[in-house]
Amino acid sequence: MLPVSILGAPLHCIKCGILNLPTSSTARTFCSIPRHTVLNVVRIRTPKFLRKELKRLYSTDKRPALKFRDASWDQFKRIARLAFPYKRRIGLGLLFLGMGSSVFLCTPHILGKLIDEFDESKKKKPGEEDTALKAARFFKENPWALVLVLIAGAGAIAGRSYCMHTAGQLIINDLRTNVFGRLLQHDMAFFDKNRVGEIVSRLSSDALVVGQAVSTNLSDGLRSLFTICGSAGLMIYTSPALCAPVTIVIPIIVGTFYVFGKIQRKFTLQMQEAVAGANSVATERLSNIKTVRILAAEKRELEAYKEKINQIWEICKREGVFKGIMFGSFQLTGYLAITSVLFYGTHLISRGLLTYGELSSFCLYAALCVGGLSSLSTFYNELMKGLGASQRLFQLADEKPTIPLTGGIKINDIVREIRFEGVAFSYPERDQIFNDVSFKIPAGKITAIVGPSGSGKSTVAHLLLRLYNPTQGRILVDDHDLKELDPSHWRRMIGTVPQEPVLFSTTIWDNICYGAENPHLITNAQVQQAGVQSNSYEFIKTFPKGFQTVIGESGHSMLSGGQKQRIAIARALITDPKMLILDEATSALDATSEYLVRKALNRLLENNKKTVIIIAHRLSTIKHADQIVVLDRGSVAELGTFDELMGIKDGIFHKLVEKQAIGWRDDKF
Repeated sequence: MLPVSILGAPLHCIKCGILNLPTSSTARTFCSIPRHTVLNVVRIRTPKFLRKELKRLYSTDKRPALKFRDASWDQFKRIARLAFPYKRRIGLGLLFLGMGSSVFLCTPHILGKLIDEFDESKKKKPGEEDTALKAARFFKENPWALVLVLIAGAGAIAGRSYCMHTAGQLIINDLRTNVFGRLLQHDMAFFDKNRVGEIVSRLSSDALVVGQAVSTNLSDGLRSLFTICGSAGLMIYTSPALCAPVTIVIPIIVGTFYVFGKIQRKFTLQMQEAVAGANSVATERLSNIKTVRILAAEKRELEAYKEKINQIWEICKREGVFKGIMFGSFQLTGYLAITSVLFYGTHLISRGLLTYGELSSFCLYAALCVGGLSSLSTFYNELMKGLGASQRLFQLADEKPTIPLTGGIKINDIVREIRFEGVAFSYPERDQIFNDVSFKIPAGKITAIVGPSGSGKSTVAHLLLRLYNPTQGRILVDDHDLKELDPSHWRRMIGTVPQEPVLFSTTIWDNICYGAENPHLITNAQVQQAGVQSNSYEFIKTFPKGFQTVIGESGHSMLSGGQKQRIAIARALITDPKMLILDEATSALDATSEYLVRKALNRLLENNKKTVIIIAHRLSTIKHADQIVVLDRGSVAELGTFDELMGIKDGIFHKLVEKQAIGWRDDKF
């Protein structure tokens, strides 16, 4: 069963078709109008309205299949290339497929001959026996041989299933790995324009669909095709006259399978959507259980979950009625088909044109042919879905990043300065942030970036890390354009402490060493030194496992904000970077945590010869910066030392200090 995709769907209620208003759940397409019951559909007397109702019921697919006319030959070849590395495994599976299908296609014919052996009037004289009759007599005398043949056929089917299943998983693994590798190479603008949830859905469910399309589904389709051709040919061989009623019955059976199969798939998607909605509510509420508990909202959340469960129940009731109709129709159609074939077959037997054994064989082949036709329809739909899913995956893989990961000049240090020259910039689909920003960052000095909220302070850090390229102007590092430098090598020269550091669900040791190019070469002494410099060594020692303590997702399970911030500082220092970027490292901390983090920062900056950029930090650090850059309205409004800027009475920096946008504390440690 495929997970429900989070791709957008038309905002129409699945149940009533009325335009639905957006809700808090992007996946929900149910309105608040009282639900229609299936009995309403059953009572409909107008065939035209019934056709519209059925069309509405299964017209919307969360993961639509690609139409054959829209599929290109290049897509088929590209999907085939995914399976090429495992051609031997797939070839072995196809060999098993041929063996198993041959056994079970020959069996009905031999069983028919075996039945005729018990009819004295149908026994043929010696010398008139064909190969099938000789085989039937052999199996009659040696029933254990028939059992062995059937076991061999079953073993071939098991071998085919294993080979195709494992080949499919290997293809899925390769596809996910390759696409994930390409995703890691995309620049930040790509992730600004695409939702991560949608990307993850493509990476998981779409890869699963594509892998199954070229392995298990391919095997099932070939088996169905082999069964249809073989059984149809043997039906004609067994009794051409009896094929006349079958040509009328089989399309009716296939049509029944097709119609109810479409309806069943629609109900499956509805159920997946409803279950996903219930799971979403449960996940969100349980992951924020502290907030729920603080606000005493348990009863409200229970009612919200009950509402989602009730949606599942409504779908289940409708599905139950349609399943009853479906199974009843299958039984009716099947028995009508068998009755018509048997009735006409007995008529041919009475005229001496058919034997009982041939009639039995014919009925078995007819059943195989109908089953194969139904499976072939499913194979076609799943193949088209695989092509559609592959198209979405290949779009992710083929998109070219504007900022490569590697390639360019590798410098070892910042010798003179970093210069912003006429830099203009805007984030994707957002207003312009910088219009004409120009200033210098001297090497080995402390530069503070301040300004009102939204003035682009953090954007300076993003541009320096080359997460984005300026839309105009350039950034120079010792006369080298930043675009000419190797991006990964340049980023390894920079230690960054963000405002809200992200820690991974692993050990403290691994989190500190995460930024190192070769973490396995980091020594205990280096990690401990980084811990001491960041003022985190003392609290890490209090944990039973010390640096090997495993922290939870994003560090939320056991670390305070100040502790996470100090580990982030240790992570920035472990590689002995040439430049430090401190992005509002204490703005979201309480007084005690802020004190400890600022103590670590002050210790770090004392007698420091690194190039340091501080973004809107406390006055205790900014006051001693070598220069302060004040940003306002997309450009550099003021530039100078603390005393120089405070001397400008009507200046922006002076007003920021007066409004206490920058704190006045000047603690001495």
